[in-house]
Amino acid sequence: MEFVAHDETKPFSFADFTLRELTPGAFEEGSIAEVVVPIGADRPERENLKRHRIYVGLAGDVEFEVDGATVHVRPGDLLHIGEGERYRFHNGGYEEAKLLLIRMPGPSLPENY
Repeated sequence: MEFVAHDETKPFSFADFTLRELTPGAFEEGSIAEVVVPIGADRPERENLKRHRIYVGLAGDVEFEVDGATVHVRPGDLLHIGEGERYRFHNGGYEEAKLLLIRMPGPSLPENY
C-alpha cells in the first residue's frame, strides 16, 4: 500500500496552469496529477507522447481540441487521448477548472506535460 496525503504534494506552475503531482514518486507504469486551469488559460497544441493520457473533469468547463475534434470536459466527463494524437485545451468559461490527469506510462524527467 502507498498513501500520499494531498497536503504532502506541492503544486507548481506549468505554463498558464497549476499542476499537483499526486504520485510524486513518478511511477513507471502510470501517474495521477491534479491540473488547475484558470479562466483564460491555454495549453498550446502538442503531440501526446504517452500511450494513454486521460483527463477527468472535476470542476468547470475545459474545451479540448484533439486531432481537429472539439469536446468540452465538465465534471464527471472523461477524455482519453491516445499516443500520437495532437491536442490542446482552453478554459474559456467563467470559473476556474480542475482536471484529474492520468498518464501511462508515468512521467519521466523532465516531464512533457
